[in-house]
Amino acid sequence: MLRWSRRRVAAVALVALLLLALPVLAMSLETRLIYFPQRTLADSPADHGLAFDDVLVTTSDGLRIHGWAVVPSTPPVAWLLYSHGNAGNLSYRSAGVAPLVRRGLALLLYDYRGYGRSEGSPSEEGTYRDGEAMLAETIRRASDPRKVLLYGVSLGGGVSYELARRHPEIAGVVTDATFTSVPDVVRVMYPIPGLSRIVRTRYDNLSKARSIGIPRLVMHGTSDEIIPFWMGERLRDATDPPAEFLAIRGAHHNDTQVVGGDEYYDTIRRFVHRCLAGRR
Repeated sequence: MLRWSRRRVAAVALVALLLLALPVLAMSLETRLIYFPQRTLADSPADHGLAFDDVLVTTSDGLRIHGWAVVPSTPPVAWLLYSHGNAGNLSYRSAGVAPLVRRGLALLLYDYRGYGRSEGSPSEEGTYRDGEAMLAETIRRASDPRKVLLYGVSLGGGVSYELARRHPEIAGVVTDATFTSVPDVVRVMYPIPGLSRIVRTRYDNLSKARSIGIPRLVMHGTSDEIIPFWMGERLRDATDPPAEFLAIRGAHHNDTQVVGGDEYYDTIRRFVHRCLAGRR
């Protein structure tokens, strides 16, 4: 009888341990499915003929975050804080932003915690802290928040919308290939009943977009195979009047800049000029 009691106690203890461990394991798996950081830098802006400075800032929770300040040859028209997508690191974005620099815009590119030379491990709240620290540095370099815009691609759009919600003093926000929320993406990619409800990472961009008062430009590829085009349309229509919108015909998730070409970059440049005119 005593032997069975011990077995029952052991079984109950095992079940309790599993119940305690499951949320931790689920969160770890969730993080691995959302963030795909790479530590090694593939190149630098200099490889694309761009002048740049290394930037190091400290976040509110004490982590050192790395970035590049890329500037045109003449005084910049405005500064853009570039928040990249969920894979790789900032070194894979130099070629993509070069046409903006040649159009007279300065950019501060940075890596979230756990990416490239930035300390720590990525999380939703962590990316917001990283963006906050880099936005402060961008405003310092621009000397005026009215000459600063946010520019986020895919996951970076989520960081940009959070910063735009917190900082109505800046000029505007541009997003490209950005989703409405992580649970919405889960429902599309993994249509398992109830799965989206247990996802802790939110990046609830649609609800945030509704409360953003600064000008918005939303861009999305019509053939995006990861973030459906209708999510871009929802973000566009989140406010009344709707955001400015560029539908990039035939573009997939990772080639909007290439497929969009001059139209893509000229659209951003014109949007920047309209934002600056509205802030005078």
